[in-house]
Amino acid sequence: MLKNIIICVIIYLMFSQTVAAIAVGVTPGNLDFDVQVGSSDTKSLFVINTGTEVTNYEVYVDEDYAGWFDISPDNFNLNASENKEVKLKLKPPMSAKGELEFKAYVVASSPSSDFSVGSGIKVPVHATVSNSGITIAILLVLMIISAGMFYHIRKNKSTK
Repeated sequence: MLKNIIICVIIYLMFSQTVAAIAVGVTPGNLDFDVQVGSSDTKSLFVINTGTEVTNYEVYVDEDYAGWFDISPDNFNLNASENKEVKLKLKPPMSAKGELEFKAYVVASSPSSDFSVGSGIKVPVHATVSNSGITIAILLVLMIISAGMFYHIRKNKSTK
């Protein structure tokens, strides 16, 4: 019995040391986008290696919004105490509208480990997507077409 307890403690200590060497920090702690449909908004997220070894980082967003973002870079290595700026560019589809809440993820793992051990941070994301610019553009085009038709009809009446 004592032998099993000692083995469990040793295994626990081995894994806790592995995880302690891999660490991640981010700033800011949340992202807030305000974008019109048809345009884009870009925010920076700084990823910080707060661990003691070279660590691999992957940055991504919830699967439902993955196609809306360009993330650069989305996968990279950092030495201990290094940081890197990651640009998240939101370009919503034409059908998008409203207040959206989802997450961006920063996952750290050891590039030399055979284990799938790592740590990560969920960054809350708030996006306000409006399509009033599209509506205004459509109204403007309709006004131009109407003015052109009015001018054309008036010109035809005056030549008769």
